Amino acid sequence: MIRGLILYYLNIKPTHGYEIQLFIKVSGMDQWAKVQSGSIYYALNKLEKEKCIQVLREERTGSRVRKIYEITDLGREELEREMRKELATPIIETGSLKYIVYPMISVLSPGETKSIIEKHIADLSETKKYWETWRDVKCGADASKIMRLSFDMTIHSLEDQIAWHEELMNCLGDYRKEAEEVMHMIQSFEPDSISDERDENSKPNETQDKIALLEKIKESVETDPKKALEQLNEIMEAMKKQT
Repeated sequence: MIRGLILYYLNIKPTHGYEIQLFIKVSGMDQWAKVQSGSIYYALNKLEKEKCIQVLREERTGSRVRKIYEITDLGREELEREMRKELATPIIETGSLKYIVYPMISVLSPGETKSIIEKHIADLSETKKYWETWRDVKCGADASKIMRLSFDMTIHSLEDQIAWHEELMNCLGDYRKEAEEVMHMIQSFEPDSISDERDENSKPNETQDKIALLEKIKESVETDPKKALEQLNEIMEAMKKQT
């Protein structure tokens, strides 16, 4: 969404990258969208090459030269596309590579696994406290419902992640046994036999195909004898293409 943020800002007024970076930081957008300062300048260069923005002028402050960008008509069209895309994008994607980690948990020793999980839980808990503090600051009496929901969804997501990792750590022995079962399953897995069976089932049944064609011919004759010959010719042409 960094492209959309830049185009949105420049659609309001021409400015330089540092102003956009500073506004994103002061407004707290960098926390919501995980925006890094380097990504802003990278996006500016890319948008300029795509002719979505252009340099209006350059300003010199001491030895520093800042490019003042303005949005183009092409950029406004791109901004609308970005908005359409983001509105149709899930806030939280379903599924995660993390969900397939526990069947492979036996790769690491129990001690190392617990150490990593404990540290991660501590980091998640610290992040949760940060968001709870920020929610108390931002969500006063005049806060909108959508802002409250945004904070609550973020905090609930962190709570769910903490619960997931606590379950993994508390029942690590059980999940290591499950991981061993997965390992044995892979050892006995024979893809050739499965693919052969699938290929056999996927072969077309010629007898059934012929019966279906004859039924279609019969139906066409009974429905409209005058057009039966025409429909028969169409069926025969279709059969020729299949051979």
